[in-house]
Amino acid sequence: MAIESAKYRSLKKEKDFEVRVYDDISLIMSKDNDFRGYSGFNEAFDYINGSNDQNRKISMTTPVINELNQDSMTMAFVMPSDIPFEDLPKPKSGRLNMIKKENMTFASIRFSGTVCPTLLEKKKKELTDWMSTQNLIPGSVIWLARYNPPFIPGFLKRNEILISIEDSMI
Repeated sequence: MAIESAKYRSLKKEKDFEVRVYDDISLIMSKDNDFRGYSGFNEAFDYINGSNDQNRKISMTTPVINELNQDSMTMAFVMPSDIPFEDLPKPKSGRLNMIKKENMTFASIRFSGTVCPTLLEKKKKELTDWMSTQNLIPGSVIWLARYNPPFIPGFLKRNEILISIEDSMI
């Protein structure tokens, strides 16, 4: 059975780099203190497993997203596209928020491996260097997107860094 992934349109693709537009994405999001998502992942997983006001199970989707801000970090699950945002069950946990993101444009870099701070910094630099060659100005949103369960060997894992692009540049 295939797992649904967040839908986007590709505007440009070059090797591991891509410029994408995500129209609408519904997220269940938690604050987290580590990109490995130990606390936030479990809360979001409980939510899709029925810990919500409808006791409704929700299909797992990809990617699992960490928003990597300087001041804080979040961990989020993408909700299935066939459930309108307004129809999503409300979380029972006060640490979870329902967020709707619209019309987001990102530059991305795809890579494999087990994510660690050194690899994250290396890939962020590669992406920002590529963005510079494309005359794209990085925005303030940086996402780490992961597509595989933790037990998959690192060399088989699909990961991405996504950096928002200033609207005036596209």
